[in-house]
Amino acid sequence: MLISPIRGDAQLKMFSNDALKTFATEVQTQGVAVFHGQELNQQEYIDLCKRFGECEAPDQFMNPKEYPELFLVTGKRDSDGNKIGMFGDTELGWHSNGNSRHQIDKIMISLFCVQEDINTTLSVCHTGIPFKQLSNEQQEYYRTIKIKIKFKNNTLYDLEDDDPELVFMSANKGSIRNLVDVHPHTGEEYFYFPYHFICGAWEGKTKIDHEKIVSELMPIIFKPQYQTHHIFKKGDLLIMDQFTTLHRRTPVLDNNRLLWRIANDYTKISDAYAG
Repeated sequence: MLISPIRGDAQLKMFSNDALKTFATEVQTQGVAVFHGQELNQQEYIDLCKRFGECEAPDQFMNPKEYPELFLVTGKRDSDGNKIGMFGDTELGWHSNGNSRHQIDKIMISLFCVQEDINTTLSVCHTGIPFKQLSNEQQEYYRTIKIKIKFKNNTLYDLEDDDPELVFMSANKGSIRNLVDVHPHTGEEYFYFPYHFICGAWEGKTKIDHEKIVSELMPIIFKPQYQTHHIFKKGDLLIMDQFTTLHRRTPVLDNNRLLWRIANDYTKISDAYAG
């Protein structure tokens, strides 16, 4: 069974609400969609995402004051050398939105390419498909495991001590999650596996070696057939479900590269929101 990204070139902003609802259901199941040649300014992009649900607007340095729902993803800096966007220009390890938070509901992430870098690749891995491929015995075992997740610097990426990104990332107290969870909208099971941040594990009430769990699962989850890869071109809009996928990025060579990022939930298009 392979990952099967949704692809198209129709203008998503022109979709009816019913069409967007169908599309969102497909994203939740397939994990990722890529639509090319999208014609969106900042407000149009925000308006599109708000048709799916509520958008995150944390009022951080990478959120433009006039468009607080937008996150700038770039290595660009201002005239004083300060970061204006998140995730900089270095390699990013596997992650999804909100891994270190106690509770996360903004589980649709979209990335719109404003300025491309043809040398940078985004990879997406579906974590539901590998779970389905396991034996019943293996599935039952992994269902019994809980994991503790907490942000740790110099894992996903490296941040200097005075980096503003480190401040808000480190502020999250972490969480304890089921290693195998059920998607609140589709009812499908998936591995919740931001392994960089896993710092504890339990089988039932018995503490176990979390590093052993990580080493066991990495070759199971990160197989080529469960991954897809994308090099952004201007106008590309990539959308991912953050429960059924993880994603990573190679280093950025051109600091003019700029993506707009929005995180939203599915409250306006889902009949089965479980929050």
